[in-house]
Amino acid sequence: MGNRREMRMKVPQKLSVRVAALILVIAVVLVMAPRPGGRAYALEIKARAAVLMDYESGRIIFSQNPDVQLPPASVTKLMTMLLIAESIDSGRAKWDDLIRTSKNAAGMGGSQVYLREGEEMTLAEMTKAIAMVSANDASTAVAEYLYGSVELFIQKMNQRAQELGLKNTNFQNEHGLPDPKHYSSAHDLALIARELIRHPKILEWTSTWISYLRDGEFFLRNTNDLIQSYRGADGLKTGHTEEAGYCLCATAEVEGLRFISVIMGAETNQVRVDESTKLLNYGFRNFARAAVASQGEKLGTIRVRRGNPQDVPVGTSTDYAVLVERGKERFIETKLLPEEQIKLPLKRGQQIGTLIVMSGKEEVGRTAVVALQDVKQANFVVRFFRWLGDVVRGWFGRGAKGE
Repeated sequence: MGNRREMRMKVPQKLSVRVAALILVIAVVLVMAPRPGGRAYALEIKARAAVLMDYESGRIIFSQNPDVQLPPASVTKLMTMLLIAESIDSGRAKWDDLIRTSKNAAGMGGSQVYLREGEEMTLAEMTKAIAMVSANDASTAVAEYLYGSVELFIQKMNQRAQELGLKNTNFQNEHGLPDPKHYSSAHDLALIARELIRHPKILEWTSTWISYLRDGEFFLRNTNDLIQSYRGADGLKTGHTEEAGYCLCATAEVEGLRFISVIMGAETNQVRVDESTKLLNYGFRNFARAAVASQGEKLGTIRVRRGNPQDVPVGTSTDYAVLVERGKERFIETKLLPEEQIKLPLKRGQQIGTLIVMSGKEEVGRTAVVALQDVKQANFVVRFFRWLGDVVRGWFGRGAKGE
């Protein structure tokens, strides 16, 4: 009898443990499950570091070890290509400039197009080789041509890194071959990529799957498999060494929405492609662009106490949109923040405030607002009657609104 009582005592205890375990499992599933129209909170990336950035705003919408200093391998060439593109813009060089290959450049190892000492190619051809097949020899030849020496080119790389606000990057070479003092981070690489994408000529090459050099005799196949498998993918740069693992900075644009993804330290080429796909899917499926303002559209007024008119209509100088979670596009709110000091007279198009965009309690964007008309300084008589009106309103308890 005693044993039966003991058994009867234990049954409810076991049941309660099982029920508690079931409740715990259900709770975990609910927490980890993607929310409708929101973020997939369970996203995990199989890499040492990863970032997903909205190109338009530079906003980071996913990160995993974003600021850890890691070897970037040939993703280094994002900066190499950026300096090339900016040299074209500044007039330092032209795409049809002929570059003669030095002994140093011809002797570079790793990925290459087998430049021979004394061989000449145009800057455009060498840049295509860098963009498509990550040619180390072409990178060195271009570096020597643009700045006279590889050393000066690397100095410019690090100077440009500082100008872009990169905090976890130091370049020791122009190609990305291993060096203990050569490193970057997923976040920094995304920032370089964002700047590089502003140059459409580079995207022409990074989005090309097959091409040729040497009058069609040398075959080029893009090292970035993602441009073949992902809709809208048009770049950007792969990298691989034993130290760095498999790296990929990718970008894709679909219906006007562009994201930049960075994978560092994946185990295989297929993993870096799969994880980049996962990041881009996360962006495109969970976020949308919400239009906030059209160029020249009146968004409201900002009061300029001594101005004529006093309430100045304001708008944005360009079309403006923000990134929000899907399903929340219609629920954004805006507010105008005047500049602390507004000097008169004002010219049409002059900035006099900031538009702040909110989605719930989260700020999702801000941009400058400009005066939509010229504003002169009001004369003494006008200013006197404004003052008198404020005094009268104060007497009647209405109070004067802020400027």
